[in-house]
Amino acid sequence: MSGIIILILLFVIAVAVVRLIRKNFGTRNDQLVSVYEKKPYLFDTNSEFNLYKVLLELFGDQYFIFPQVNYGHLIRPKKISWAKERNLRSRIDRKSADFVLCDREQIVPRLVIELDGSAHDLKKKKERDEFINEITESIGLPLLRLKVGDVDKESIRGKISKKL
Repeated sequence: MSGIIILILLFVIAVAVVRLIRKNFGTRNDQLVSVYEKKPYLFDTNSEFNLYKVLLELFGDQYFIFPQVNYGHLIRPKKISWAKERNLRSRIDRKSADFVLCDREQIVPRLVIELDGSAHDLKKKKERDEFINEITESIGLPLLRLKVGDVDKESIRGKISKKL
């Protein structure tokens, strides 16, 4: 009989703890949603926005120019086991290209453009950049890296034309 009482007591304590955790840490959607806010701009920096305007001016009549494209929309793992594919997808899921130029007929990606600022001098960013360089090269998707401050339109036109 005492074993049943102990089980009931443990169950009551567990329910109370779960309710306390939910109350304090918010596991309901309405509580979780309240911690988000709309970003004021799509672009994280003025440099990205300025480059976007230059790209539109130079190539907007020839290509669709998409900003902030997740690499998961550009690259996928080859068909292998589900677990391996999931692991490979996770390596690209939270990475995005600054800009992607796509043809206007079928929206096929033709060029990825990355705008590299001073943060790209950090070890973690260098490793990320090298991974992206290797993977885009291996699948035949041209990648152009521009430095922040490289705003010369003719220079940008020439670099992009060379890659396309």
